[in-house]
Amino acid sequence: MPLKICLRRLKLCHFHSIWIFASFASVLAQGCTRTNSIENYKLLGHTITSQVEKDIWSCFQLCKSNVKCQSINYNAEKSICELNNRTKKGNEVRFVPSDGNVYVDNPFRSRIGEEEDFPGLSCKDIKDSQENSPNGEYWIAPSYSDAPFTVFCDMQTNGGGWTLIAQTVVKNTTSLTPMAREKNYRMISNYSKGIIRIDVSAIFKLKQLTGFTQIRFYCHKKTTGRTLHIMTKNDINGHSVVKYFIEDPNIQPRACASFERLPGDNAYLSVNCSKWGNDGIRGECEKWGSFKNKGSFRIYNDPIFWEGKYYVNIKPSVLACDDLYSSSAPLSVGDTWQVFVR
Repeated sequence: MPLKICLRRLKLCHFHSIWIFASFASVLAQGCTRTNSIENYKLLGHTITSQVEKDIWSCFQLCKSNVKCQSINYNAEKSICELNNRTKKGNEVRFVPSDGNVYVDNPFRSRIGEEEDFPGLSCKDIKDSQENSPNGEYWIAPSYSDAPFTVFCDMQTNGGGWTLIAQTVVKNTTSLTPMAREKNYRMISNYSKGIIRIDVSAIFKLKQLTGFTQIRFYCHKKTTGRTLHIMTKNDINGHSVVKYFIEDPNIQPRACASFERLPGDNAYLSVNCSKWGNDGIRGECEKWGSFKNKGSFRIYNDPIFWEGKYYVNIKPSVLACDDLYSSSAPLSVGDTWQVFVR
């Protein structure tokens, strides 16, 4: 039911012994603000405070004064006001029928992830909560026991919600800083340094906390004129790739049915997935990675290669992007390597 919110007055209607929220509006300098109310529904699992309020207007005002309040559930029969830290958007499973309740979005709500005091769980959580989020730096807190930290979020590619976990952008071709290996997932906050690589154990911890199911690889080298830009599918084939790189290196997943090419991709590797990998028996076996690379750095070390032909390597000391094994192309300022998860 469309709802016009007026700051000056609240109108309630009595119908079949149930007080139903009809409309209340706010007269602003820019005019009235509109939102939606949905009767006999409520959002579960996101309540940050619950208390008695005499009417829905008081409940809404309470929400408006709380920086974390994104929506309200109000039960007029019991005068129960619940403030939620999320809206129903992105939480459809938790938006359930509930007789006597009215759900209302807060049109004045703060944007999740833009302030340290109101972090998101991940970039995907932020994107799911507010569809029009731009690319940029956001605050996240995958673990409620740790302090929030900033990450870069790609909010546009393939629907957005990608958290950047590794990046190198070449700024000086004559002097490359040695790589820094970290075991704490919070170190992805240092993406702009270009040399930070968190070990698989840290990525696995991040996966446990955020539940990501996809990996995205991007690289571009000016001297070759080629770009590799692929993401694993969000299905059983794609999930097997995530498991291989993050959890169990003993089962190399099949390549061709597990990923999708993204805009700008023109890499030889992307169109020759049947030639990928080495499983210890043979090369060109249509597998991700190598049987040799089972360590805590395997997601960066030759994750994609055609033996003796082309390869991708995301170690700052190597930085190959669809390069020939026999003669790696020289680096240029602006060459880029990135790994995202969602």
